[in-house]
Formats: sequence, structure tokens, C-alpha cells
Amino acid sequence: MSLPRLRAASCAAAAAAAIGYGAYTLSAAPGPDRLERWHAKWASKQTRWHLQQEHPLLVRYRADLFGPQPRHDSPSPKATRSNVLFPLCGASVDLAALALRGYRVVGVEGVEAAVDALLETFGDEVEQAPPSVSGSLRLRTAVAPGEAGSDAPAVLRAVEGDFLHLSPSAADALGLPRFDAAFDRGALVAVLPEDREAYVATLAGLMAPEGRVLLVTVEHDGFAGPPYEVREADVRELFSPAFAVRPLQREDRMGAEPHWRERGCTRFEEAAYLLTRHRAG
Repeated sequence: MSLPRLRAASCAAAAAAAIGYGAYTLSAAPGPDRLERWHAKWASKQTRWHLQQEHPLLVRYRADLFGPQPRHDSPSPKATRSNVLFPLCGASVDLAALALRGYRVVGVEGVEAAVDALLETFGDEVEQAPPSVSGSLRLRTAVAPGEAGSDAPAVLRAVEGDFLHLSPSAADALGLPRFDAAFDRGALVAVLPEDREAYVATLAGLMAPEGRVLLVTVEHDGFAGPPYEVREADVRELFSPAFAVRPLQREDRMGAEPHWRERGCTRFEEAAYLLTRHRAG
């Protein structure tokens, strides 16, 4: 994959942005049971939640999420771009788009076929000896030519395994940093409501102080989920203990995505929030 290929897909396709929010369902059951549905979906190639271009909200709010970033050819040895986390990432093109621009990207995904697709599309997977593992989690890495003007290769890493098992100690064992930024589109809205607190605690434990999360949620009637409705009040209740919460936008998607009416909806809105991790202490 290359940046020109990604750019060739116009953001005019944003009308498809909310399709397929039912990407993952987490429960308190052990990992294999929790992920069984999504293994089946990948096996049957039912992965329509993936967009073919960068997510429009990630493009729109990139500066809010990352802040100023150094140029790839900066002479400073400390001029490194943000560490970015993609929980429940599937094979989203967003990871490659950022990795090719020099961001240090890590996805987490419980379905091996999805990780295979993510890395194969990006570049050449690097065999690690010994393998980097922590319990049921395995860190995998692929490399590709970097952005123009840079001699350094682009690197994309993915943790294969259950996101809820990625504790801070497991992340340390895998050699992962605390993350400056994260993008959640299709993760929280697919988590069973009774598991949201566990998901948020896992995410919070992986973020650096003042790290930022771009969170995309949906609000709707007509069916339970997934994607599950996550209201602003829910976002504040879940995240406020660990994050400052700033609403960014809200958009009615019913006109652009009439298929939601087929699921009984009279309303379907997509909302975006910027979450900033509190400083420790």
C-alpha cells in the first residue's frame, strides 16, 4: 500500500462512513467465546464495516488528535511522531495511512485473519525471533517503504489477541509504549453495554498522561445493537474519571444511509468526541 493509493480514494465516499459499525462484540466470557462471532464473520468475508479510504473524521480532526508533528526529515533525534493505538482495528486502512506518514502505529485485533489481511496489505511481515508474546497476546510487525524523502521504512505493528487482556503489564512485556493518541471508531459502539467499563479501563491504562482519543459513537433507536447506542451522557459517565471530554460534532446520517430505516430506526446520528487523559495524581 502507498500514500498515493490511499489518497486516490476520495473523501466524497464519506457517505459510507457509518456502515458496518457491528464490528466487534465483547463480553465477560473468555476470549475465544467473546471473539467467536468475529472469527466467523472474517471466515465468511462479512467485513463491510471497513471503509476503502481514510475515515473522514480522522482526516478532519487529525490536528486535534495529534497536535503539531515533526517533519519526517527533521534533523532532531527526538523528532518522532506520535504513538497511535487502534483498538479492535480489523484491517482498517487508517493504520497504514498513518504508519506511511511516520506515525508509530499499533493495532489490536482478536481475529488472526484480520491481522493477516492488515499486515499483508501494508507490506512485508517481519519474523521475530523469539516471538514477542505475553500470555495469549502476540505482537506482529510489517514494514513498507516510508514516505517520500525518508530513508526510514514505515512500520506497522499489530497485537493479535483479546483487547481486554492488554493490561499495562502485558503492554510492557510486549515492548509497547504508553500511547499519545488513539482512534476508536467501531469499538466502543460494538462492546456489550455490560463490558464498557472494562473496555474503558483497558484503554485508559494504555494511554500516556494527556494522551488523546478520537472517539466516534452513534445514537439511534429501532434496534439494540450492534452498533449500540452510546449517548453523550454515557460517554461522560464512562470516561470522565480518567479523561476530559470535549464534544466535536454530531451528524444526522439517516439521509445518507437510509438502510438504517430497514432496521427500524427513525433517527441515526454519528457523534465525535476528543478525550484527553488526565495527568496522573
